[in-house]
Amino acid sequence: MAATVEQAQGAAWTKRASFYASPASVALLVLNLFDGLFTLLFLQLGVAEELNPVMRVAYEQSPLFFMLSKLLIVNAGLCLLCLHRHMKASRIAIRAGAIIYAIIVVYHLAFLTHLVSHWPAILGGRPV
Repeated sequence: MAATVEQAQGAAWTKRASFYASPASVALLVLNLFDGLFTLLFLQLGVAEELNPVMRVAYEQSPLFFMLSKLLIVNAGLCLLCLHRHMKASRIAIRAGAIIYAIIVVYHLAFLTHLVSHWPAILGGRPV
């Protein structure tokens, strides 16, 4: 009987701790990648500056370190939330993160549209 109780406890923990990628978590990962790529593009063009002090230091090390840090930080946080998805707060946090990143990506797209429509003026009249 003791083995049965231990097996049941182990199975319950495994079920709770298994990894499942919900549509919101996949969206969060993809949108985070787009945010990183847009941010890196704007930083490289010199038309924006990184306001997050941690990410600014990462960018000053190298653009590759910036992207790896950005992806690692968000992915690690998302992994923890997915492992605890049985908690309502984790599911809410994943959805909220996806919504926030969607808003950020829309902002990046609007900024990119502005850059493209004003490209010569932004470069100070220099030919590309």
